Amino acid sequence: MKAVILDDWERNFLHSPSLAKLKQYFDVEIYHDMPDEEELIKRISQADVIMAVRERTKFTKEILQQMKSIKLIAQTGAGLAHIDMKEATRLNIPVATTPGGTQGVVELIFGFMIAYSRNMLVLNEAIKGGHWPQSVGFNLEGKTIGIIGLGKIGLGTAKVAKAFNMNVLAWGPTLTPERAEEHGVTYTSLESLLKESNFVSVSVRLVPETRHLLNESHFKMMRKDAFFINTARGEVADEQALVKALKENQIGGAGLDVFAHEPLDPDHPLLTLSNVILTPHIGWKTDRVFENFLDVSIDNIISFFMSNSPKRIANPEVLGQSHGRN
Repeated sequence: MKAVILDDWERNFLHSPSLAKLKQYFDVEIYHDMPDEEELIKRISQADVIMAVRERTKFTKEILQQMKSIKLIAQTGAGLAHIDMKEATRLNIPVATTPGGTQGVVELIFGFMIAYSRNMLVLNEAIKGGHWPQSVGFNLEGKTIGIIGLGKIGLGTAKVAKAFNMNVLAWGPTLTPERAEEHGVTYTSLESLLKESNFVSVSVRLVPETRHLLNESHFKMMRKDAFFINTARGEVADEQALVKALKENQIGGAGLDVFAHEPLDPDHPLLTLSNVILTPHIGWKTDRVFENFLDVSIDNIISFFMSNSPKRIANPEVLGQSHGRN
């Protein structure tokens, strides 16, 4: 049988000892580039199982229909927005998932916050330029963080914020006061959260209901010194409205790991702003996460093919149906 691993751009999987377990049962092909659609179809059309890294490859209806031998998509991470799940289910293609990179995202959120509160990037450049500037930062202790979305990342953020003795507010499209209270977090309205928070961190999934969840009117509600953090998805916030708020100093700054279109265009206005810290969608990306992705995906694959005990299937209704179309 043939297993194809896509999108190993960083070559994290190439020399992993974990692959030996998979190679006991499969001929394994690993790819490290970004192919066009024709080349992608050539690579996956005869695969029995495909392991995909996060959302790097989009499995559209048309792509899924070209996967003639497929019996399982072993998806790394829990996000499935890049897969046409309706079509995958119609074609009886099971999709297995793994836990995501929650802790890495939480740590990046606080990296943004500390860099901003102590003016670290500006001071770093000044010292490298031969200067010794005077600067007074501020403590996180006693400040208020507003968390939009209290899922795993939101809860992780709240836990660390409490360790810093911060005040924690939360709101989410489906969050209830009872659930917030259960985790020791103060539930409030979105408007109150934006008005009161020194830091606003977004941790919601991108679904139709959360696209442009934050717009121009919301940025105008925020404190003038507020720092906005988005490690969720770029389109959760109206990017044009955010740029306007930053340019006009309606808010203090932003830490952004995600963008409406990635990678950023060379002439994107965010690249010209001094009150923004930018990272290239690295929140989830740590060595431990890649190791876990591979190990759990291999477990999913072997459980499915060899043990006849499928694990972590996102569309379990297809189990027991005929897989593949040879």
